[in-house]
Amino acid sequence: MHPVDCPEWEYKDHPNYQRDLHPRAVALLRDLRTRQIDLAFASDTRRVHERLFETLTPQEQPYYAGHYRGEDYRCLRYYLVEVPGDPRVGAAPGIVLPRMRVLGTIITSGVEAMVQVRQVPNTVLPEEEKLKYAVILACRVFEEFLRIHPYANGNGHAARFLVCAIIGLYGYWPNQTAWPIDPRPPNPPYIQLIQEYRNGNVEPLEMHVLSCYL
Repeated sequence: MHPVDCPEWEYKDHPNYQRDLHPRAVALLRDLRTRQIDLAFASDTRRVHERLFETLTPQEQPYYAGHYRGEDYRCLRYYLVEVPGDPRVGAAPGIVLPRMRVLGTIITSGVEAMVQVRQVPNTVLPEEEKLKYAVILACRVFEEFLRIHPYANGNGHAARFLVCAIIGLYGYWPNQTAWPIDPRPPNPPYIQLIQEYRNGNVEPLEMHVLSCYL
């Protein structure tokens, strides 16, 4: 059971939230684009999450930034999350780490396949088709990450970073109005697209993400 004196975390309640988070997100994308950070950050986003949210956690729980629910910290060990109206979201704390390891494997193997696809001549496979493969992988990873919801908060930021990191391998970068790391993209259609994808209608989210990169 989650200790009764462990606070829920809402980063927007922190007095420095508006001052700190957006510039950090902009700098993170800049460093990704200039290859100062690499795709290793995508297979395990904990360093990215810490970079975004350090100092924006409750004072006694700095480990909320950069650590998964279920890790061996007093207020994360049993930390539950849920999304109203969708019981599929929010893996139990005890299975977050193994599920994230599986997702990391999917990312690594998917990226290896992308590298092979990238080497196919454009006369055989046009560049736009190669980009579509990257978008399909990115959207699969994005939705699974959000379904697991590994962090106490800030999951959307880390998930959108993943999309940028995966598609960025092809040298494509998002329109920062349509697909920012921070703030959350415009809604509608953002939440509805995720819900449709989760319900099996994957094309609207994939087409939306693709449009953010063309």
